[in-house]
Amino acid sequence: MKRYVTLFIIMLVVLSFCALPAFAQKPIRIGVLATLTGAFAELGQDSVDGVKLAFEEVDYKVAGRPIKLYIEDTAATPTLAVDKCRALINRDRCSIVLGPLSGAEGLAIKKSADEWPNATIIVAASAAENVCRRGIKPNIWRTSFSGDQPMFPLGIYAYDHGFRRVITIGEDYAFPYAHVGGFLKTFIDMGGCVSEKYWVPIGTSDYASIITDMPKDADCIYLSLSGSDVISFLTQMDKFGMMGKYEIFGGATSIDAGTLTTMGDVVKGIVSGSIWTGEIDSAAFRSLDKRYHDLRGRPVGLFCGLYYRAAEVAMLGIEGCGGKPEDVRAFRQALGRVKYDGAVSHIEFDEYQQAKMDVFINEVRYLRGEWRNAIVKTYKNVSQFWDFDPDEFQKQPSYSRDFPDKPCR
Repeated sequence: MKRYVTLFIIMLVVLSFCALPAFAQKPIRIGVLATLTGAFAELGQDSVDGVKLAFEEVDYKVAGRPIKLYIEDTAATPTLAVDKCRALINRDRCSIVLGPLSGAEGLAIKKSADEWPNATIIVAASAAENVCRRGIKPNIWRTSFSGDQPMFPLGIYAYDHGFRRVITIGEDYAFPYAHVGGFLKTFIDMGGCVSEKYWVPIGTSDYASIITDMPKDADCIYLSLSGSDVISFLTQMDKFGMMGKYEIFGGATSIDAGTLTTMGDVVKGIVSGSIWTGEIDSAAFRSLDKRYHDLRGRPVGLFCGLYYRAAEVAMLGIEGCGGKPEDVRAFRQALGRVKYDGAVSHIEFDEYQQAKMDVFINEVRYLRGEWRNAIVKTYKNVSQFWDFDPDEFQKQPSYSRDFPDKPCR
């Protein structure tokens, strides 16, 4: 009798398991596009760290289903980003893709988005202006920022603090166009002007000709360089004895945790605009910062934070659609309902599938034995359109090398 009872119990367990919906037994396949080689390689490693740190918190299981990650290197190359996204979706059967990192990559993914109607791309870092503007794709959502989004308040901050003539230095592609453009949009509207603009290729290592050419009558520099590029520029500014000759205002990617760790007191006091910060009274931030510090030995920075946020939003969307992101309609509807307080900011989406978030004016300070970005001022729930009318804003030209501009006379 005992033997039959045991067999009966085993049969019930087996039947119960077989009765589970098929999707509950299968992993959710999530692709990650990151720049693991080239000038942005360190930023790409931070990005992968951010995704892994997020899923480690839930032991790689969401809504009862295991998570399986597929990671691809895009080398910050638009055509490669599209090829790798195609592979993640078609070869690896990923229903969600997080990434890419650079601005031009994001625009390339948007251009190709119609290829993948049954997958959802959550743009984790690419901050080119038109990813979620001037025509949107139903499968493209952005948890990162539009390049101009954190720069609108920084342009106002610079003008309010007495600066009128700016030099801009940025890499020659879509994201810095928007990053510089957002700063100039408000700075020029308030009465500021542009002494000179410099555009450089990604991976530029020699800035001597720019540093010796910069107009002497300018009172500030706005810097939109990333990765090894910003390290090279600041190192050479210091070598030429030019630090302190101009006030430097930094973009979100320029004065980030990696730059601070590398440059030390050279960057003391630099003010930047960002959707991330290095010092905030939030239990979620302190936990992430500690875990990242244990992993890499430095404060958590922008790119880890951006990809961590994208993974968090993906998990909220998965939970919101009952654990079935393969049902793209239900998953995207769940993304549209996401409203949550993340490590540094409240997050929710606008009608263009672009996240609204807090923007911080940061200043580099030495805190607890490390150089960190500390908040000077917070702007809450900032839209990608700032306080401009969205329809009117989208009628103006897209940001470029030459727009906006107002040369100093």
